[in-house]
Amino acid sequence: MLDFRIATFLTLYNEMNYRKTSKILNMTQPGVTQHIQYLENYYGIKLFEYNGRTLSKTKNAEIFKRHIDSMMAEEHAMRQEFSAKEGLFLNIGATKTIGEFVLIPELRRFLSNDSHSINLIIDNTETLLHMLEDSRLDFVAVEGIFDKMKYKYKLFKKENFIGVCARNHRFAGKKVPLTEIFKETLIIREQGSGTRRILEQAITDRGFTLTHFQRAISISNFSVITDMVAYGSAITFAYEPIAIHQNSLATFEVEDMRIIGEFNFVYCNATIAEEKIRMFFE
Repeated sequence: MLDFRIATFLTLYNEMNYRKTSKILNMTQPGVTQHIQYLENYYGIKLFEYNGRTLSKTKNAEIFKRHIDSMMAEEHAMRQEFSAKEGLFLNIGATKTIGEFVLIPELRRFLSNDSHSINLIIDNTETLLHMLEDSRLDFVAVEGIFDKMKYKYKLFKKENFIGVCARNHRFAGKKVPLTEIFKETLIIREQGSGTRRILEQAITDRGFTLTHFQRAISISNFSVITDMVAYGSAITFAYEPIAIHQNSLATFEVEDMRIIGEFNFVYCNATIAEEKIRMFFE
């Protein structure tokens, strides 16, 4: 069981306000201060500091948080082991591309064993990583960009990130100049999604932004996106497994913008998570 003062640290880390932290934990502000000072004195580090009237985290606070995340994952796994019935139960998160188009064969195989059970959460990268830090997930499968200094990870596979359009679209099956795509309506995922971030990065690296498109529409549901692209004039960008999922879709390339994205398993505690990933695939 983790020291009760760790909960004070985590709440202050998230809220970055002593008054809000004391209210959430039903404590006095001096009590919050005492808990933080105890941890700082025990570990010999500074966790928070003021710059004027603004509270900020130190570099050591970030390191401390990563170690706490790992310990919480281990404690959560231990509680699961003591309380679990015979069989294997996994809490997994997956971003939408992976959860809806890539992991299905593995899920079917894993669940073909009657003693196996699973809780699969499909959401965007940002939400899943927060859940991972809170020990609500054993590991997550994410596409694209995340902070590799903050989390432990294991490469799952690599996939092409390509343009997608209707089969009768003028781009279908072609390689087009970068400037041509800006004449189109772009449908893109919501803020916080891995696929949106990888496209924004690629466009920015070439001196443009999403505002250069004729119109940019944000939709969080892949089924809606692919239907609108397949039966309209809009384009989107996605990993190849999505593009080959529907016969009504075609792909195109953009000159000098070949993108290969990573699918990674991301976790906090390597000892526990890597064993569960192994069990999921065996």
